[in-house]
Amino acid sequence: MEIHRYILWLLVSVSLVGPHVTRAQAAPADGLASARQALAAKEFARAKGLFAAYAAAHPSDVQAELGVADAELGLHEYEAAELTYRKVAAAQPELWAAHKNLVIVEAALGRWDEFDRERDLLRAARQRGAPDISARESDVIDAFDLNGTHWIVREYYEPVGRSLTRYNFESFSADGRVREYISLESAEAAKRALARGDVVIGAPEQPDASAPLHDFALNWYTGKAHGAIANYPKGEPSYETVRAAVRRWLRIQPPA
Repeated sequence: MEIHRYILWLLVSVSLVGPHVTRAQAAPADGLASARQALAAKEFARAKGLFAAYAAAHPSDVQAELGVADAELGLHEYEAAELTYRKVAAAQPELWAAHKNLVIVEAALGRWDEFDRERDLLRAARQRGAPDISARESDVIDAFDLNGTHWIVREYYEPVGRSLTRYNFESFSADGRVREYISLESAEAAKRALARGDVVIGAPEQPDASAPLHDFALNWYTGKAHGAIANYPKGEPSYETVRAAVRRWLRIQPPA
């Protein structure tokens, strides 16, 4: 399971390109190890061929099918990835990596009803305390490029940090550090945090996240400045509303 959590982060934290696979490659003697190494190295076409060959020889191996789907995601073959992830989820309904990556696939395809349906499934699993999924972890749910910058989006099931963040839109520098981010967060908690200094996501002095949040703010942060984009005093907006607001704001920003 851990390899697929790593691959999910890897796939969405950089811009992905790669050739299409035209034929399956021979399965390696060491099973899935070579396929996983190719996936980790972002050799997505090669990884897809290796996983597909192993899956053909071992039709009941769910991990091989999951590897095929991960490689298809890396290749931006979203329609194919959706079908493969759904095949995996049908065979093993509580393989959460498949559902988490389906969220990303549906966002890429703009299928927001399916996007919300998969997120509801993951939310329900956390609420009932299902195994192998935590309410305290973040999920990468989306990725997009705008004005030459790659952004990934994280959702926090439980609001996190001194600002009680629900979503973080993050862009990274060449060395892999977060360069700037945009957060949907508690408006009240964000004001308190800013009064004390810079907001630090995941800081130990975190307000009580169990109390319902009623007002939200969409704020931007860099290492040198911060500001407001939008306020939502009547409650949490849908992700689609937040995403649209972020993209509108980014389009009018001057080039870096």
